[in-house]
Formats: sequence, C-alpha cells, structure tokens
Amino acid sequence: MSLFFPNNFEETLKKSQVEYEETKFKSLCLIFGLIFSALINGFLLLIFIRLGLPLYHLVWSFLIVFFFAFKLISLIPVFTLNSKKAFLESDLLYSARHLLLSLESGISLINSLEGVSKLGTNSSKYFKQLVFDISMGMPLDDAIDKAIEYSPSKLYTNLLEQIETSMKTGTDLKDTLNNTIEDITHQHFIEIKEYGKKLNPMSMFYMIIGTILPSLGTAMLVVASSFLSGAFIIDLKVLLFISFLVLVVQLFFILAFRALKPAVVS
Repeated sequence: MSLFFPNNFEETLKKSQVEYEETKFKSLCLIFGLIFSALINGFLLLIFIRLGLPLYHLVWSFLIVFFFAFKLISLIPVFTLNSKKAFLESDLLYSARHLLLSLESGISLINSLEGVSKLGTNSSKYFKQLVFDISMGMPLDDAIDKAIEYSPSKLYTNLLEQIETSMKTGTDLKDTLNNTIEDITHQHFIEIKEYGKKLNPMSMFYMIIGTILPSLGTAMLVVASSFLSGAFIIDLKVLLFISFLVLVVQLFFILAFRALKPAVVS
C-alpha cells in the first residue's frame, strides 16, 4: 500500500499535523476507499439489474471508484500542509521585520520572539508555539529544532535556521535577519510576478467561457428555436438549466482566481 504514497509522505503527514499516525492514516484511506466504492457500486448494481447490463462491469467501476476515493483522502495532508503554508507565509515578512526592529532596539532574542508572538498575525501563532515551548523549560535550541521539524513553510524554516546558526557561530543576528528578510521579499516578488503571468490567460478564458459564450450561446439558441419551432423549444426549464450552468462556471472562476492569488502581506 505504500506504493500509492510519495516517499516524503511521513514528513508531509507530520508537518500537516493531521491527528493520525502514518499507519492509521493509511488504514483510514483503505477503509474509506472500500466503503465509498461499496456504496457507489451498490447504487450501480440496482441500475445494472434494472437495465439488464452485465454485472462483471461492476468490477471495473469498483476499482476505479476505489482508486479515486483512496487517492482523494490520501491527499488530505498535502492540502492541509499547503493551507498552513499559505496561512503562515501570508504575513511572515511583517513578523520578521518586527523581530529585526526589536533586536535593533536592544531587546533580547527571547523577548523579541515573545513580542512577535503577541502581534496577533497569522505567523505570530507559530512564534507563540515556539515561545510556549521555551516558557515550559525547553532550551532555545531544542525549541527552534522542534519548530523547524513541524514547520510547513520553507521560508519560516529558513528564518529559524538562520537564527539558530547565528546563535551557534556567534555572528551578528541582525545582519542575518536582514538578509533573510531580503530573501522573503524577493520570494514574494516572484510569487506576484507569477500571479500576473497566470492572471492573463485565466482572464482570457473567463471572458470566453464565462461571458461571451453564455451570452452569445443563449442568443443563438433563442434564434435557432424560432426557426425550429416544434422541434426545439426554449422554455423556463431550459433557461433555468442554462442559468445553473452559468452559475457553476462563475463559481469555478471565482475559486480559481482566489486560488491563484498569492497570500502576501507586505
């Protein structure tokens, strides 16, 4: 069963903090796939019996439904990790700048971390967990290692690694943080540029599929129905069905644009 999961699945599951161990989660994927396939095939069985279709085709439908159901639930840690990553990186730059400003003001590292944890931002929640571990008596190095182990973001991991390296080597932490902030800023600029490149084709598809095609298509159907009266009539049901399709297309593009938008706060 491990062949259906990527090599780094254990690390992804840990960082996503899904409340299941690896073995239990894989068993859950298997059980969910079997139950969902059995339910769908039970429904298909009634249709096959009523239509008189050969029942051996249900074997293929069972395998196909099981594969997709198994794959869907196995991707939950990936989706959760990506969501946590976007949540953390949305204002990580602001928290890093606040940390640097505190250090430049002469505040100690632990007190600066505590100040960042009280900002009330998305990323401050991760700093709050780091400060909590320190307050419970965990050494700063071990607390940083634990935060790196469960970090869903490479940018946050890089920030913590730079802090830990500066502590071990004795280099100036302010200079290190400044370089890290520049890297985060550069990464945000890259994400914004990529968003601009993806936005142009998506806007074109929206104009064609979401605007031009529904309006012209409906108009052409009305004209065609006037010439083919009796063979094809546009009634209220047809118009409601077209409106439903347009609504689905509009919702799809809204979700697509929201998914493309980089969660970046300067």
